[in-house]
Amino acid sequence: MGLEDKTKTVSLRLNSSLIEELKQEAELEKINFNALVSKILGNHILWEKYERKVGLLPMTKPFVKYAVEKLTEKEIIHLAEVIEKDTFSDILNFMKGEYTVEDFIEILRTWLNVAWMQHDIEKKNNTVIFKIHHDLGENWSLYVKTLATELFHDILEKKLEVKLTKTTITLIFPM
Repeated sequence: MGLEDKTKTVSLRLNSSLIEELKQEAELEKINFNALVSKILGNHILWEKYERKVGLLPMTKPFVKYAVEKLTEKEIIHLAEVIEKDTFSDILNFMKGEYTVEDFIEILRTWLNVAWMQHDIEKKNNTVIFKIHHDLGENWSLYVKTLATELFHDILEKKLEVKLTKTTITLIFPM
């Protein structure tokens, strides 16, 4: 489901108050109504329809930040490498059998969108630079780095370059 996909026109019958709320949200996000609806439906297809099926739970940001800060560096790495990697591998296998780098980036982007995490993607010299901004602390950065590098290596058999700060994670994907 990329930008190169062809589009089709469909008609939907929606409650008028829902349409008005969507139009207001599109205006706030500075995108057109059609782009917002496409984004919502795309997020559903790429991520949300799998959440309950694979056991993902919504958590508040303060809870996650507090819980992650209580773990040691060794516990964070163990959590990412052993426990979560298996869970996310199962999720990815459930969603689709084989992946390209572009697929991996699109799933990561969709997860960040549904988690409301700020991010930016830039293509540069045969790489895709994916910057994630969060305020969840160093342990969260370490967790995401470890999980992303392990999954990327296991699924695509490639090395992922990562740069960390307390509030940002930069993933550099080879193309």
